[in-house]
Amino acid sequence: MPATRLSSMRILAALALGIWAILLSFFPAMGKFPEKPITVIVPFAAGGGSDVFVRIFQEAIRKNGLCPQPLVVKNVAGAGGTIGSRAAREAEPDGHVILCLHDGIYTAQHYGNADWGPADFEPIAATGRSGVVVAVSQDSPYDSLDDLMKEAVRRPYQLVFGTNLGAPNHYSALFLQEGKPGAKFRFTQTGGGAKRLAQLKGGHVDLTGFSIAEYEQFKAAGIKALATLSQKREPSFPALPTAKEQGVDAVHGLMQFWWAPKGTPADRLVYLENLLRQAMETDMVRERLANLHMDPVLQAGETLLETVARRSADLEGISIEKPTPLPPLQWMILGVVGVCAILVWREGKNA
Repeated sequence: MPATRLSSMRILAALALGIWAILLSFFPAMGKFPEKPITVIVPFAAGGGSDVFVRIFQEAIRKNGLCPQPLVVKNVAGAGGTIGSRAAREAEPDGHVILCLHDGIYTAQHYGNADWGPADFEPIAATGRSGVVVAVSQDSPYDSLDDLMKEAVRRPYQLVFGTNLGAPNHYSALFLQEGKPGAKFRFTQTGGGAKRLAQLKGGHVDLTGFSIAEYEQFKAAGIKALATLSQKREPSFPALPTAKEQGVDAVHGLMQFWWAPKGTPADRLVYLENLLRQAMETDMVRERLANLHMDPVLQAGETLLETVARRSADLEGISIEKPTPLPPLQWMILGVVGVCAILVWREGKNA
């Protein structure tokens, strides 16, 4: 082969390699994925419901060899899940960092606790739905949701609803309130499920909401369920009527969503979606979700996008009545103390 031709071929090969390297730098999805462990940010403390949920998928993927790289759970708790969701939003959009967050991603933005929401992420999939139970204490005078809601209309703002303000369980209460024209609750901050139970049993609140799994755990502690907020009766509690059956047009539940940073390449989103789909098809995941009283639903593609859009639209009709801010008592007290000090000084000087 002539030296000139050989030299030309080498030049062309070098150019081809250079172009390929440039393409890979601009389109990382063309490289092998995943190249390293996939980190799932759980924006709540270890041991909580969301953490347990994600670790079910982590174990199923590992035991069934569904991914060449491990899933690593990273708990980034604080501020109602917004610290973790912000960390996920700011992560490199290469598919190696994702977020698992339920409807809290909607409610935090709507309530004003975060200035970002679903539109700032790429939805991967929704896996699992849990219902909501409206409950009162065992000695409550209300034996049906219909009676309680009539009282909320007759005496607005008198019934105290214990909830976690700005969180999904608060919005369950808001949907319940909207479902009966004229009904008004007085919302008070109580915190998580165990704290809501303590407040209910202690007589500090008149009613509250629990997930189906929480109610299963707490029902023997002296509480009474009035309704679920599901479209139809929950298989776990077929004797418990829905709110709609009792004349209250309220439907709400909790869906677990998986999100990727905005700009994550489409083929990596597809890979992650298929990974979650394969995990959902395992007996292990289905059995564990059944134990948590969660419906093993899976949504992806157009169905997922419709659900994301619909849940955002549902919140548009919910109005928030935030508590009136307290006056700056510390400054008022400091001012009074200052005035008294001046008067004492003046009296001493005159004496």
